[in-house]
Amino acid sequence: MKKLIIMLIIPLIAIIWTGCSSDNNVSISIPKPTEAQYTDKNGVGYNDSGSGSLSTAAFKNKKKDVVIPEKIQGKKVKAIGKSSFKMSKAETVIIPDTVDAIEDYAFAFSRTLKKVIIPDSVKYIGINAFAGCTSLTEIKLPKKLETIGMYSFDASGLKKVTIPKSVKTVGEYAFAECKNLKDVTFKGKNTELADTVFNHSISVAITAPKKSKAISFAQENGIEYKVK
Repeated sequence: MKKLIIMLIIPLIAIIWTGCSSDNNVSISIPKPTEAQYTDKNGVGYNDSGSGSLSTAAFKNKKKDVVIPEKIQGKKVKAIGKSSFKMSKAETVIIPDTVDAIEDYAFAFSRTLKKVIIPDSVKYIGINAFAGCTSLTEIKLPKKLETIGMYSFDASGLKKVTIPKSVKTVGEYAFAECKNLKDVTFKGKNTELADTVFNHSISVAITAPKKSKAISFAQENGIEYKVK
């Protein structure tokens, strides 16, 4: 009996830690996508957020190209919900400009995801939102983005990224374990960076304004940098 329990627990642990930095000591539980109240023709589910708007729920389809509508049954889609596209087979997802948040694990471990169009209305990208998206080599972050959550792009396939001036904080391990990440450009001077943002992303070089926090971060951590 004990042997059976151990055999069941080990795969569960592996799933929880996939895509997270190897020296992470923080325990994070993976939220399950909620069952949908509505489902569109693409197989994307939606739930009422309680404020008259909707967030995406479980995506139960193998469709590769997904366009999320602005409204479902007259209600605006305001968020990409927790884990809603986690481990999906989607390759392209277009998000409407009614959305202001991409929540925790929204696209996590979606190995086939190549392209996500994020509107400038999005202000928040949550924990592990794009972690383990190994086919995602580039992404344009929205101009109004304020928060990039911890582990948000951990172990993704990103090669370069530009952090908009609007971003206030970049969380722990946000771009860690990104083996192909080389060019990171900061548009603003005051973006706060957690100590482990680029943990094990060994090829990173930072470009940022003179006297910016990003340049100070690069100097303190021995990261190649260029003042623009």
